[in-house]
Amino acid sequence: MTKPLALEKSVIVAGHPRSGTSLACQLVESAGVEFPSDFEGDQYNQSGYYEMAQSKEVSKKLLKEAMTEENTEEMNEVIKRLNENEGWSGLKLVRIPAIFFYRHVAKEIKMVGIFRKPSNVKASLFKRGISEFPISWMKNANALIAAYENIEDSILLSYESILEEAPHVEEGFEKIELDVDNSLIDSDQQTQQDSRVFVTEHERRLYERLKELERESCSKTGSRWHRFQV
Repeated sequence: MTKPLALEKSVIVAGHPRSGTSLACQLVESAGVEFPSDFEGDQYNQSGYYEMAQSKEVSKKLLKEAMTEENTEEMNEVIKRLNENEGWSGLKLVRIPAIFFYRHVAKEIKMVGIFRKPSNVKASLFKRGISEFPISWMKNANALIAAYENIEDSILLSYESILEEAPHVEEGFEKIELDVDNSLIDSDQQTQQDSRVFVTEHERRLYERLKELERESCSKTGSRWHRFQV
Protein backbone atom coordinates (compact mmCIF):
# COMPACT_ATOMS: atom_id res chain seq x y z
CA MET A 1 0.00 0.00 0.00
CA THR A 2 1.29 3.44 -0.94
CA LYS A 3 1.99 5.69 2.04
CA PRO A 4 1.64 9.48 1.81
CA LEU A 5 4.93 11.35 1.65
CA ALA A 6 5.71 14.02 4.23
CA LEU A 7 5.37 17.60 3.01
CA GLU A 8 8.47 19.36 4.33
CA LYS A 9 7.83 23.14 4.41
CA SER A 10 4.94 24.68 2.53
CA VAL A 11 2.92 27.88 2.41
CA ILE A 12 -0.54 27.21 1.06
CA VAL A 13 -2.47 30.07 -0.50
CA ALA A 14 -6.15 29.11 -0.42
CA GLY A 15 -9.12 30.96 -1.84
CA HIS A 16 -12.12 30.72 -4.12
CA PRO A 17 -11.42 31.41 -7.83
CA ARG A 18 -11.33 35.14 -8.70
CA SER A 19 -10.68 36.09 -5.06
CA GLY A 20 -7.14 37.43 -5.43
CA THR A 21 -5.23 34.18 -4.92
CA SER A 22 -2.74 34.93 -7.70
CA LEU A 23 -1.95 38.35 -6.21
CA ALA A 24 -1.50 36.70 -2.82
CA CYS A 25 0.85 34.14 -4.38
CA GLN A 26 2.84 36.97 -5.94
CA LEU A 27 3.27 38.58 -2.52
CA VAL A 28 4.19 35.29 -0.84
CA GLU A 29 6.67 34.59 -3.64
CA SER A 30 8.35 37.93 -2.93
CA ALA A 31 9.11 36.58 0.57
CA GLY A 32 11.27 33.85 -0.96
CA VAL A 33 8.65 31.14 -1.33
CA GLU A 34 8.90 29.16 -4.59
CA PHE A 35 5.68 28.19 -6.38
CA PRO A 36 6.04 25.37 -8.94
CA SER A 37 3.69 26.39 -11.76
CA ASP A 38 2.52 25.08 -15.13
CA PHE A 39 0.37 28.02 -16.20
CA GLU A 40 1.57 31.34 -17.60
CA GLY A 41 -0.22 34.64 -17.23
CA ASP A 42 -2.99 35.95 -19.45
CA GLN A 43 -5.36 38.93 -19.61
CA TYR A 44 -7.04 37.85 -16.36
CA ASN A 45 -3.87 37.12 -14.34
CA GLN A 46 -0.90 38.82 -15.96
CA SER A 47 1.59 37.63 -13.33
CA GLY A 48 0.60 33.97 -13.82
CA TYR A 49 -1.61 31.47 -12.02
CA TYR A 50 0.92 29.88 -9.64
CA GLU A 51 -0.68 26.43 -10.05
CA MET A 52 0.48 22.96 -10.96
CA ALA A 53 -1.72 21.04 -13.37
CA GLN A 54 -1.33 17.86 -11.34
CA SER A 55 -2.26 19.54 -8.05
CA LYS A 56 -5.46 20.86 -9.64
CA GLU A 57 -6.45 17.39 -10.80
CA VAL A 58 -5.54 15.58 -7.60
CA SER A 59 -7.55 18.12 -5.55
CA LYS A 60 -10.65 17.19 -7.55
CA LYS A 61 -10.03 13.49 -6.98
CA LEU A 62 -9.23 13.83 -3.28
CA LEU A 63 -12.49 15.66 -2.60
CA LYS A 64 -14.46 13.09 -4.57
CA GLU A 65 -12.76 9.86 -3.46
CA ALA A 66 -10.36 10.77 -0.58
CA MET A 67 -7.08 8.85 -0.20
CA THR A 68 -7.44 6.00 -2.62
CA GLU A 69 -4.28 4.19 -3.73
CA GLU A 70 -4.21 6.11 -7.02
CA ASN A 71 -4.93 9.47 -5.39
CA THR A 72 -2.21 8.93 -2.79
CA GLU A 73 0.30 8.20 -5.54
CA GLU A 74 -0.70 11.35 -7.43
CA MET A 75 -0.60 13.48 -4.29
CA ASN A 76 2.88 12.11 -3.59
CA GLU A 77 3.99 13.37 -7.00
CA VAL A 78 2.76 16.85 -6.09
CA ILE A 79 4.57 16.67 -2.74
CA LYS A 80 7.79 15.49 -4.41
CA ARG A 81 7.74 18.56 -6.62
CA LEU A 82 7.07 20.83 -3.66
CA ASN A 83 9.87 19.22 -1.65
CA GLU A 84 12.42 19.86 -4.42
CA ASN A 85 12.82 23.38 -3.06
CA GLU A 86 15.30 23.61 -0.18
CA GLY A 87 13.32 26.37 1.50
CA TRP A 88 9.61 27.03 1.71
CA SER A 89 7.51 25.91 -1.23
CA GLY A 90 4.17 27.41 -2.25
CA LEU A 91 0.95 25.67 -3.20
CA LYS A 92 -2.18 27.40 -4.44
CA LEU A 93 -5.54 25.72 -3.77
CA VAL A 94 -8.93 26.92 -5.03
CA ARG A 95 -10.68 23.76 -3.85
CA ILE A 96 -10.14 24.73 -0.26
CA PRO A 97 -11.26 21.53 1.55
CA ALA A 98 -8.30 19.77 -0.12
CA ILE A 99 -5.99 21.69 2.20
CA PHE A 100 -6.64 19.18 4.98
CA PHE A 101 -5.09 16.32 3.00
CA TYR A 102 -1.86 18.32 2.86
CA ARG A 103 -2.13 19.49 6.46
CA HIS A 104 -2.22 15.90 7.70
CA VAL A 105 1.12 15.06 6.06
CA ALA A 106 2.89 18.40 6.55
CA LYS A 107 5.88 18.82 8.86
CA GLU A 108 5.69 22.61 8.66
CA ILE A 109 2.78 24.44 7.09
CA LYS A 110 1.49 27.98 6.85
CA MET A 111 -1.72 29.22 5.26
CA VAL A 112 -2.65 32.51 3.67
CA GLY A 113 -6.41 32.40 3.20
CA ILE A 114 -7.85 34.86 0.66
CA PHE A 115 -11.47 35.92 0.31
CA ARG A 116 -13.39 38.58 -1.60
CA LYS A 117 -16.88 40.07 -1.67
CA PRO A 118 -19.08 37.29 -3.09
CA SER A 119 -20.86 39.69 -5.48
CA ASN A 120 -17.53 40.66 -7.06
CA VAL A 121 -16.40 37.04 -7.19
CA LYS A 122 -19.57 36.05 -9.05
CA ALA A 123 -19.30 39.00 -11.43
CA SER A 124 -15.66 38.19 -12.18
CA LEU A 125 -16.52 34.54 -12.87
CA PHE A 126 -19.38 35.56 -15.17
CA LYS A 127 -16.96 37.84 -17.02
CA ARG A 128 -14.88 34.77 -17.80
CA GLY A 129 -17.94 32.82 -18.92
CA ILE A 130 -18.10 30.67 -15.78
CA SER A 131 -21.59 30.49 -14.33
CA GLU A 132 -20.64 28.48 -11.24
CA PHE A 133 -17.51 26.85 -9.81
CA PRO A 134 -17.98 23.17 -8.79
CA ILE A 135 -17.50 24.13 -5.13
CA SER A 136 -19.80 26.94 -4.06
CA TRP A 137 -18.46 30.16 -2.57
CA MET A 138 -20.24 29.25 0.69
CA LYS A 139 -18.58 25.84 0.99
CA ASN A 140 -15.16 27.21 0.15
CA ALA A 141 -15.56 30.10 2.60
CA ASN A 142 -16.57 27.77 5.43
CA ALA A 143 -13.63 25.48 4.59
CA LEU A 144 -11.38 28.54 4.78
CA ILE A 145 -12.59 29.24 8.31
CA ALA A 146 -12.09 25.59 9.28
CA ALA A 147 -8.54 25.70 7.90
CA TYR A 148 -7.82 28.88 9.88
CA GLU A 149 -9.06 27.18 13.04
CA ASN A 150 -6.87 24.12 12.48
CA ILE A 151 -3.60 25.52 11.10
CA GLU A 152 -1.61 27.38 13.74
CA ASP A 153 0.39 29.63 11.39
CA SER A 154 -2.47 30.98 9.30
CA ILE A 155 -4.01 34.31 8.42
CA LEU A 156 -7.13 35.42 6.56
CA LEU A 157 -6.95 38.41 4.21
CA SER A 158 -9.56 40.00 2.01
CA TYR A 159 -8.70 40.99 -1.53
CA GLU A 160 -10.07 44.44 -0.75
CA SER A 161 -7.75 44.90 2.24
CA ILE A 162 -4.72 43.86 0.19
CA LEU A 163 -5.52 46.37 -2.58
CA GLU A 164 -6.12 49.08 0.00
CA GLU A 165 -2.78 48.18 1.63
CA ALA A 166 -4.50 48.14 5.01
CA PRO A 167 -1.97 48.15 7.90
CA HIS A 168 -3.16 44.80 9.26
CA VAL A 169 -2.20 43.08 5.99
CA GLU A 170 1.49 43.74 6.57
CA GLU A 171 1.05 42.82 10.24
CA GLY A 172 -0.54 39.52 9.25
CA PHE A 173 2.29 38.54 6.94
CA GLU A 174 4.77 39.48 9.64
CA LYS A 175 2.88 37.31 12.13
CA ILE A 176 3.56 34.21 10.02
CA GLU A 177 7.09 35.38 9.26
CA LEU A 178 6.70 36.31 5.60
CA ASP A 179 8.52 39.49 4.55
CA VAL A 180 6.52 40.43 1.47
CA ASP A 181 7.12 43.24 -1.02
CA ASN A 182 4.07 45.49 -0.78
CA SER A 183 5.18 47.49 -3.84
CA LEU A 184 3.78 44.63 -5.93
CA ILE A 185 0.25 45.63 -4.96
CA ASP A 186 -1.49 47.51 -7.77
CA SER A 187 -5.10 48.58 -7.21
CA ASP A 188 -5.54 48.86 -10.99
CA GLN A 189 -5.47 45.05 -11.14
CA GLN A 190 -8.98 44.88 -9.71
CA THR A 191 -11.41 43.71 -12.40
CA GLN A 192 -14.71 44.00 -10.51
CA GLN A 193 -15.76 46.28 -7.70
CA ASP A 194 -19.13 47.19 -6.21
CA SER A 195 -20.94 44.68 -8.41
CA ARG A 196 -24.72 44.55 -8.07
CA VAL A 197 -24.86 40.81 -8.75
CA PHE A 198 -27.27 39.24 -6.26
CA VAL A 199 -25.93 37.42 -3.21
CA THR A 200 -27.90 35.59 -0.54
CA GLU A 201 -28.23 36.76 3.04
CA HIS A 202 -26.14 33.75 4.14
CA GLU A 203 -23.36 34.75 1.76
CA ARG A 204 -23.44 38.32 3.02
CA ARG A 205 -23.29 37.19 6.65
CA LEU A 206 -20.47 34.76 5.98
CA TYR A 207 -18.44 37.48 4.25
CA GLU A 208 -18.93 39.74 7.28
CA ARG A 209 -17.78 36.91 9.55
CA LEU A 210 -14.65 36.45 7.43
CA LYS A 211 -13.94 40.17 7.78
CA GLU A 212 -14.13 39.82 11.57
CA LEU A 213 -11.78 36.84 11.54
CA GLU A 214 -9.41 38.69 9.23
CA ARG A 215 -8.69 41.25 11.92
CA GLU A 216 -8.38 38.54 14.55
CA SER A 217 -6.00 36.44 12.47
CA CYS A 218 -3.62 39.34 11.89
CA SER A 219 -3.53 40.29 15.56
CA LYS A 220 -0.72 38.82 17.64
CA THR A 221 -3.14 38.30 20.52
CA GLY A 222 -6.15 37.07 18.54
CA SER A 223 -7.84 33.74 19.30
CA ARG A 224 -8.85 31.46 16.42
CA TRP A 225 -11.41 29.32 18.26
CA HIS A 226 -14.64 30.79 16.94
CA ARG A 227 -17.54 29.07 15.26
CA PHE A 228 -20.10 30.51 12.88
CA GLN A 229 -23.33 28.93 11.78
CA VAL A 230 -25.34 30.01 8.76
